[in-house]
Amino acid sequence: MTKLIIAVFDGLQPAQVSPELAPNIYGVAERGVFFENHHPVFPSVTRINAASMVTGVTPGLHGLAGNSFVARDYDATRVISALNTEMASIAKTGLRVLNATTLQEILSPHDMNYVALGVGTSGNAYAHNPLAETHGGATIHPEFTIPSAIQDYIENTFGEWPAETLPNLPRYERAMNIFLEYVLGDISPEIALIWSSEPDKSQHMYGVGAEESNQALRESDEQFGRLVQFIKSHSMEDETNLMIVSDHGYSTIIDSVDLENQLEGAGFILGSRNGEVLVAPNGGSALLYVGNSDSGVSERLVEWITSQSWCGTVLTSDRVGKIEGTLPLSLIGCDGPRSPDITVSFKWTSDSNENGFPGFVFSTGGIGGQGQHGSMSRYEMNNTLICSGPAFKTGARLISPTGNIDVMPTALDLLGLPVPANISGRILKEGYCQYNDPVVANSENHVASRTLEVDGKETTYTQEIAISKVGSSVYLDEGNGCRDSDL
Repeated sequence: MTKLIIAVFDGLQPAQVSPELAPNIYGVAERGVFFENHHPVFPSVTRINAASMVTGVTPGLHGLAGNSFVARDYDATRVISALNTEMASIAKTGLRVLNATTLQEILSPHDMNYVALGVGTSGNAYAHNPLAETHGGATIHPEFTIPSAIQDYIENTFGEWPAETLPNLPRYERAMNIFLEYVLGDISPEIALIWSSEPDKSQHMYGVGAEESNQALRESDEQFGRLVQFIKSHSMEDETNLMIVSDHGYSTIIDSVDLENQLEGAGFILGSRNGEVLVAPNGGSALLYVGNSDSGVSERLVEWITSQSWCGTVLTSDRVGKIEGTLPLSLIGCDGPRSPDITVSFKWTSDSNENGFPGFVFSTGGIGGQGQHGSMSRYEMNNTLICSGPAFKTGARLISPTGNIDVMPTALDLLGLPVPANISGRILKEGYCQYNDPVVANSENHVASRTLEVDGKETTYTQEIAISKVGSSVYLDEGNGCRDSDL
């Protein structure tokens, strides 16, 4: 029998867990534990958070730096999108897609399995279990399966997948059919996950809190209600724990920044050769790769970026050296072999949109009023985690810092398996029944500044990043920056 079921709602904010928008999710929260201070990893985008959920480590360690990124060990000449085709190509070269041990790799020696079914992007699905062909378990997506042999069975049994739509509810309904009948009914893995691409897909188009987005969430919640009923009707409540999680929070776009065009206008050369720059857009942030990690060009880049009105925070890899006004990527666990040289998180505000949801941000794409994520905005760096079942307290709301890096170690602990010592996350024991020890959390603020000349006048750019720590686990709360001249 399946011991842990994980239901992911892409882009679900804690404020959206309400009787009006998501009564079934809300009902689980009322019966279980609502971790109100939950965090994604940065950048606050989907595919790297999926990778952190199944590895328990931050992006610097698992090597998936963004939804788009440069894998220099694979192809240093171009920005790639983390989709299944590119990721499968990385695997074919003999390189690991994820540089950290995945959940299924840990389960395999114990004859246990993890099966993930998702209707979001193919890269998101691929990241859950890229080694299923050799280590067991499975990944199921409308475009592919791992192992590939089960794709024909699924389509022959359940029919061809519906076309992708906006909202993407026909696919999620089909996914729920497959999840209940095939994954839980036939395979019954120890851990099973189902991923809804709503409300994210609709929020990107219509905005956070728009009626179209709200309706997409309501209808996704209805499908989730089928899962709740399945657990009840199959007498699984006494043995199965349920985890509801989202990959990131959400903001509303202030304006779009054409970063490549602006860089060329400032005299930088786009490309991968020495001193040239590759730009990987990630919504509310951008990853910059400097040819040969040239420190002189990196210094000029930082000077130019921090002079821009849209600049929030700027972090740098150790490989380009210390640059005035920046903070290290290692501070938030994002430095590593596949990390960018410079990461920019765009400026954000706490203003509310027309639907009453706070958080506006500049973006690498989209138009004003649409929804977006990827930045260090506090509204994106706070996402949803709800746990319910025999292992968890009832009717509890906890404010101890938690994160997507904690999903894997908690899942292993629920199965009674040892947790690797080298992970970034921790077991969320404070949510367990009969566990009353206090969680010791510490907060830190990190500040950096540099003096600039903008439009012939001297000004100072200052950034501040707030993090929380529990033991060795680090959670990014928020980060922003501005110039004195903008105040």
